[in-house]
Amino acid sequence: MSNYERSFRAALGFSNQEKLKKYFKATDFVVVNWEKIQKCNNRLKEIYEKINGAISSNIQFSDIDAITIKVDEAYQIMRDNNIFPRLNNQGRTPDDVYYNWMRGFLICEMFIPAIARIFNVREENIYHTGQDDLTNLETFARSATADLEIITENNQRIRLEMQAGYTGTNDIKRSKILEAITRKTTNGIITYVVHIDIFNGKAAIIDISKANDMSLQYHKAFENTDVLSINSDWFVWKLANPLPLLEDVMIML
Repeated sequence: MSNYERSFRAALGFSNQEKLKKYFKATDFVVVNWEKIQKCNNRLKEIYEKINGAISSNIQFSDIDAITIKVDEAYQIMRDNNIFPRLNNQGRTPDDVYYNWMRGFLICEMFIPAIARIFNVREENIYHTGQDDLTNLETFARSATADLEIITENNQRIRLEMQAGYTGTNDIKRSKILEAITRKTTNGIITYVVHIDIFNGKAAIIDISKANDMSLQYHKAFENTDVLSINSDWFVWKLANPLPLLEDVMIML
């Protein structure tokens, strides 16, 4: 590369070649599709109304608005704090990042009462740990941080990785397993993956704290990320059936 070429681009106001290419292509700015986001909000509310009608009556919400209202609340907080234009993980559009994050967030919120009953704790003893500040862009960054923490009556801390599957393909990121192993070794905290497969109406609760990482068979997914496929036999909890006991559905990895 000659000094002339570099100085010419500098005269255009760019020292970075890739930024200049995006500038010429007009791909350097993010346009938020507000109309689509509103449609996404409506779809989210519709999805959770349908889920509430399909799951067992003993974990249904008598007033589904308690969940669907969270869509409007989250949307307004994010819009007021100018979060949407910065939602572009891995080049995805803001509406795509928002919609996929909200699906997971709302599943977590929807199943907290059921989780409390399975783990025999009060709902107020379940805490969010997964960076859920909707005014902060870091909330939407990829993280191995567990989503919930339970404090039992004996003051035992339990971490829960809440996951939702909507396509029938269900995986656990290796980073989550490694973090759980480290946490158990250093602090004695048990970590469970609670993976709710909405596509098939089942859920798996997997203790990943004592896993032997070297013995697990990972494959590549999620932009070349190592993941472990969740065996179909591990989905013991059928969402349409009465709520099970933890010991009847928990799997040790």
